[in-house]
Amino acid sequence: MKTDPRTRYTREIITTAFWQLLQQKPMEKITVKEVCTLAQINRGTFYRHFRDCYDLMEQLEEQALEQLEAVLVSTRDRGVQAVLLSMLQKLQSDEDFLAVLARQSPDDAFLHRVVGCCFHYMDLRMDAGERTGADDGWRGMQNTFLFAGAFGVMSYWLHSDRKAPPEQVAAAIAALCAGAAGVEPPAYSL
Repeated sequence: MKTDPRTRYTREIITTAFWQLLQQKPMEKITVKEVCTLAQINRGTFYRHFRDCYDLMEQLEEQALEQLEAVLVSTRDRGVQAVLLSMLQKLQSDEDFLAVLARQSPDDAFLHRVVGCCFHYMDLRMDAGERTGADDGWRGMQNTFLFAGAFGVMSYWLHSDRKAPPEQVAAAIAALCAGAAGVEPPAYSL
């Protein structure tokens, strides 16, 4: 579906205005009126493109995830730590699209999606030979544990002002994942 240049331009100025506001204050405090004033458009123009600021935020999040996916695809063959490092480096930058969206997301929902995207590439890598020969039930529990742990570490790092270098955080998560992935399943039945 092609979009005419005028529509692309209008969406771009709305997005730019929203982005500027998002860097200054929490998403919940941004109004359509503020976006329109900054973009120098009327509210009707805004509503032709977006339902509200939350719809605009969702669309920005989708774009950011697509950009992250492209980065992760390019690093997945270099291993789990490279995948993690790529994502953490993007989250470290105060100006990066991904970092601002992750910090602005209420209840860490967007960060959860980011980690899920990253974990997908980590999981693919582990499926390629880095796992033990455990059954699917055990793998499911391991994956859930690893995902929750990776999410927790990344959330902590992001919300504690990203003091540790991304290389150190990526190495820690990779080591924790490798350690947990190497644990043999206990005798159990579900």
